[in-house]
Amino acid sequence: MLLTSSRCPLPALVAWCQALHWSTNAGLDLAKTFRQQAKSGPRVLRAVANEIAAALSRGSSLTEAFEPHRNRFPPLFLELVAVGEQTGRLDETFHQLAEYYQTVLTVQRNFRAQMVYPAIQFFAAILIISGLIFVLGMLGSQLDPLGWGLTGTRGALVFLAVALGLVAIVMMIVKIAAERVSLRAKMEGSLLWVPGWGPALQAFAVMRFAVALRMCTEAGLRLEKALRYSFRATANSAFMAGEQRAVAVIKRGRELSEAIRASGAPFPEDFYEILRVGEETGNIAEVMERLADHLREQAQRKLKIAAQFTSYAIYALVALMIIVFIFRIAGAVFGAYAGGA
Repeated sequence: MLLTSSRCPLPALVAWCQALHWSTNAGLDLAKTFRQQAKSGPRVLRAVANEIAAALSRGSSLTEAFEPHRNRFPPLFLELVAVGEQTGRLDETFHQLAEYYQTVLTVQRNFRAQMVYPAIQFFAAILIISGLIFVLGMLGSQLDPLGWGLTGTRGALVFLAVALGLVAIVMMIVKIAAERVSLRAKMEGSLLWVPGWGPALQAFAVMRFAVALRMCTEAGLRLEKALRYSFRATANSAFMAGEQRAVAVIKRGRELSEAIRASGAPFPEDFYEILRVGEETGNIAEVMERLADHLREQAQRKLKIAAQFTSYAIYALVALMIIVFIFRIAGAVFGAYAGGA
């Protein structure tokens, strides 16, 4: 998922998954592995590792040990850990998760790098406009370029506070969504219809579905259970809403592709074509693996487009702010000149 909790930063999650993969691949005891992570693992996850180790020592399963921390970890992580534990393939599970979150981490870093210059321009425009309002007041001008009835120092401070306040509200909403799994899923679901962002979020959701479905079918889980894990792994409310409909179709003995289509989830049409090939050849796991690799590359490309779309939107907002400001000053000056004449 693109929104990530500050309580489980992606770099720490990648390092954790890699360490857990090496330990489980070597056949080390899980409780011992988590006790080791509590001492030398990522600092932000040491307390969690210690609690999980204690739960495992008391005889809890790994899935049960993670349950009190469900809101701290991404849904894909939790669902695949449950699948890996049930099938005895935790080493491969942690390997797949490490690769996936490394991809997400790279994508996030690239996106933030692309947003630096537009953000600088946006804040520079706010400061410039605030400065001009302040200078006009210092010169004794009664021009009201904002149309708020405020001029001079007070007008500059009000404009600065409003502009920065709106930015702070947006950042706060994003942070709250990142900390709450259900809200995060709803936000990603609602953004599917936003130009630029929608295709990127759809690609990530379908990729997570394909990764989960591949692991479930490889492990030989019943299709009903595989669908439940896979829909929840999307971490996107627009997809998760179709879980019950898809499971109901599978219970009636219909094909997997029929069930997923009946879910009403926004899968792209080519997904069904690829899935049908997997059903006809009996290689759903292999087909989903190739699809996940393809979607991983596609998601990265689409997120670059989303970053460009966002940067253009910021440029347009900056241009609009400046144009409105210029026209209001010009109108005020013309009005004062006409009145004096």
